[in-house]
Amino acid sequence: MPEPHEAQEPSDRALRAQPITDAVYSRIEAVDAILQLEQVKALLDRHPEDEFGFIAAKVRGAEVWMRNSSYPDQVEITVRDLFTNKDVDQALRADLGFGVDEAFRTLQGCHEIQVDRFSARMNEWRDDMTVAMQAHPHGLNEKERAHWIKQWQDFWEPESQFVTVSTQEIADYTGLDAAAVQAVFEFFTMDLSGSTPRSVIDAFAAGDNPLRTNPVVAGMDGRFMLVHDAHIVVAVREAFEQHLKGTQAWDKYQAHRGKVLEERTEAAFSSVLPDATVLRGFEYYVPSTESEEAGPVEDYTKRVEGDHLFILDDVAVIVEDKAVAIAPTARAGDTRRLRNDLKRIIERAAGQARRLRDRIEADRGLRLHGAEWLDLSSIREIHVVAVSLEDLVATTTGTAELVRAGFIDKDCIAWTVSLHDLDLIVELIDHPSEFLLYLRRRTDPLATVIYTAPDELDLFLHFQQEGLYVEPDPDELRKRFPYLPAVTTAERRRFKRQAPKYITSLTDQLDAWHRQRIAAESGTAHGAGEAAEFDFAMTLTGKKPTMASSPLRELLDELKTNRAFGWLSIGATLLSGAMATQERMARIPRELLVNPFEDGRGRSMTMPIVDVRGDGWVLAWITRPPTKDVDEFAHEMRTYVQAKAHQWGMLRAAAFLYDEATHALYRTLYESHLDDMTPEVEAALAKLRPADALSAPLPPKAKDRTRGRSATKRKRRGDRR
Repeated sequence: MPEPHEAQEPSDRALRAQPITDAVYSRIEAVDAILQLEQVKALLDRHPEDEFGFIAAKVRGAEVWMRNSSYPDQVEITVRDLFTNKDVDQALRADLGFGVDEAFRTLQGCHEIQVDRFSARMNEWRDDMTVAMQAHPHGLNEKERAHWIKQWQDFWEPESQFVTVSTQEIADYTGLDAAAVQAVFEFFTMDLSGSTPRSVIDAFAAGDNPLRTNPVVAGMDGRFMLVHDAHIVVAVREAFEQHLKGTQAWDKYQAHRGKVLEERTEAAFSSVLPDATVLRGFEYYVPSTESEEAGPVEDYTKRVEGDHLFILDDVAVIVEDKAVAIAPTARAGDTRRLRNDLKRIIERAAGQARRLRDRIEADRGLRLHGAEWLDLSSIREIHVVAVSLEDLVATTTGTAELVRAGFIDKDCIAWTVSLHDLDLIVELIDHPSEFLLYLRRRTDPLATVIYTAPDELDLFLHFQQEGLYVEPDPDELRKRFPYLPAVTTAERRRFKRQAPKYITSLTDQLDAWHRQRIAAESGTAHGAGEAAEFDFAMTLTGKKPTMASSPLRELLDELKTNRAFGWLSIGATLLSGAMATQERMARIPRELLVNPFEDGRGRSMTMPIVDVRGDGWVLAWITRPPTKDVDEFAHEMRTYVQAKAHQWGMLRAAAFLYDEATHALYRTLYESHLDDMTPEVEAALAKLRPADALSAPLPPKAKDRTRGRSATKRKRRGDRR
């Protein structure tokens, strides 16, 4: 007779069994399939012409896959700013028994203890196993093998007290009062009472993620476990906001939330637009009727508000802040609520910004309340930005979908970005002109159709690496700039070959650099245990993602240092060329200076840079002979570039004047006139070569065809910066 089951020696198979681990891993593929099918079902259920249904499905999908687009340390700074306001903090403590600091310290302490215990178990098993192997060089016997297999099982599937924490343990670890720790755990513990497994799964697959605000699981023994530390910052903010909505402190919190966003937004744009004139929280007048719009600005009667206006020479950046949040029900699939929330965040911001843009364009200035007339006649380029405190994952990167769904006007495409993405993008910018070029590319109507990405950082990193460039419609270019040569077959072919492109995650280098920065600031690895120490060492080699070094960088830096009028827009235009074009531009001064005319005339090279949206430039490199008076020569060249801009139909022109004696750039001229030509410019225009003598167009990113067929092929594969 065989021995009773409980008395039998377990087989190797049984000893190696890890019931919980095996159960989880054996079902991962099935769970993954269920979630994917649910997302496909949500997409198929919508009407084919319902663009908003597609947006709603993407939002729900982001909840299902629990994707956070911002780094937790960044979000934590913001959340602490939001809830350390005196009135808000007092309300939380009175109602809940703790504030934002106790919430973070408790939840993060729980995570750290869990990680430390896992690492300790790993190290203990490894050390003990090493000793046993050294003591038995010829191998372990069956009893010893059984013992160590059991130890392996216990390492991966320990008893609950080894993977959970008690209130007192957290209190001792953090130095917090035990009552406050208990209150934190109770507030953030997930409550599934009254739910069935099926109802929980159905709700989760539809976007109702209970972990978003309640990432703690309570055991029967009064101990707690944090499911994952990635949930902490989101849970703290959203759970606190949901609580405050039912209290008298809600209005104070909303006011403080708006102030935090306003201050952070202004700081970000001021750092990337140095020396810009800044208007914040200003009021101005717009016409309230058609008759008022047809009359003088002084008769406007409707007073409206603007959040931010940044003015730097010929560039204006209109920024609207939206501190409102997307409600949990909207994230979970309530399309009506989601539409309303997105209207408040995206559509309203874009509409308010467009109102301001229209007045600048129509009136060439603003009638400010309580101030003098603000002359903005020098503005030639206006960009619209909506900054959200909310991380609108999977929403704002689909700009074309927002246009089709009616949230953004195709004639005024706003760059909608979260505060945290904005902060990081600004930090990754090495020169302000890069930022302006990104605004141009990011809001190009065709680019919004061609490029889609999981989040904003992927789009920006693609811009750094590949340019976020789209081929312009060559026929539209000729309509706007008729003096360009006839359209070639190659131009039409490149334009028609473009197809929508989904940019996958590009953040590996950024992640490594960000971890390195955290480690450098804290002086320790981000995490615990040997694995974290290894990760800490690896991050020390991380480099900040940057654009490829431009051959024109010296000129860009000189323009910025000298603060020549239009330096920002001139720099962005120079950077818009392909790398081969930038190399050609960088060679121009040297080629002109080393071969001066012997008759005392200066040398020059003039080229057009065109954009399908009508943003045409004349760029000229000109040398001044020593016999020419500096100011007289500058005046003569200013007249020349004005005439050239009129001839080619370009709105703006820039000339770089170099001294033939010193070879130094001694002056940068900027010209842009919307009015009729002066007699002097008309006379200069009559002396120019015919406009149709232009030999080749140079749209931004134009290919350099002077290097032969093989060079062209190389640039098609990737040298399109």
